[in-house]
Amino acid sequence: MRYAQLKAFHAVAVNGGFSKAAGRLALTQPAISDHIRKLEEAYGAELFLRRRGGVELTAFARKLFAVTERMFEAEAEALELLSRAKGIEEGTLSIGADAATHVLPLVRRFLERYPKIQVRLVAGNSAQLLERLHRFEIDFAVIAEMPPQPTYHTELLRDDEIKAFTAATHPFARRAEISLAEFAQQPVVLREVGSATRGLLLTEIARRSLALANVMEIESREAAREAVAGGMGVGIISSAEIVPDARLHMLRFSDWQATMSEWLVCLAARADLQIIRAVLGLLRRRSR
Repeated sequence: MRYAQLKAFHAVAVNGGFSKAAGRLALTQPAISDHIRKLEEAYGAELFLRRRGGVELTAFARKLFAVTERMFEAEAEALELLSRAKGIEEGTLSIGADAATHVLPLVRRFLERYPKIQVRLVAGNSAQLLERLHRFEIDFAVIAEMPPQPTYHTELLRDDEIKAFTAATHPFARRAEISLAEFAQQPVVLREVGSATRGLLLTEIARRSLALANVMEIESREAAREAVAGGMGVGIISSAEIVPDARLHMLRFSDWQATMSEWLVCLAARADLQIIRAVLGLLRRRSR
């Protein structure tokens, strides 16, 4: 029973609320609340401060959370160790990415080698995915910036050229190249703050002491593409994200050779787990 209560506590701490924890553990919210109440009563310790829109860990609960993180990480490693007795024949591989298309070739090769493994792909930005790594909700994150090495094990997944794109009806659509200064003088459609391509562009614009004439910020990649196709501005895109679309025209930058790197990241402490080593092995063999 104590194990179930600790598991409920850990789920609430990780997910920031009782209802999300219930969904994660496939329990009802009253069941989660009951586990927490019994744990608090048994040890006379308040674990959560109920706030509007969620819960906050007490100082004592933060110490307990540090212990349960190690506890459930050890449990995952124990289960992985036991699974080695019969090789990688079953289990689940979870990968988080901003765009699943970037990791699909690696997933395809993995499933060809290990067809009985279930693969789960989840979406999120870099910050969200690194957080999910630490919660042991995913095995890998695909992100555009290489995080600090001591905590993470990283492998380069791909390098892609950054290009400009316009509507097929735009005057620039008759050209193959554009300068960065010419680009900056146009209305520009950008992804939200945190987008890797946005960050690369703004850094280079600032370095050259240029300024963007007019910026429209759009949250999703697909919506940004539609805005450009509709003639609302020019945009930038990595070559990996280009899909055939007669409404759009791609251009190289004549004076800016930028690439966007994407990294496959796992926790360094889990890099020796069998399923993780299998994925890393496939990636390394491809790069030889």
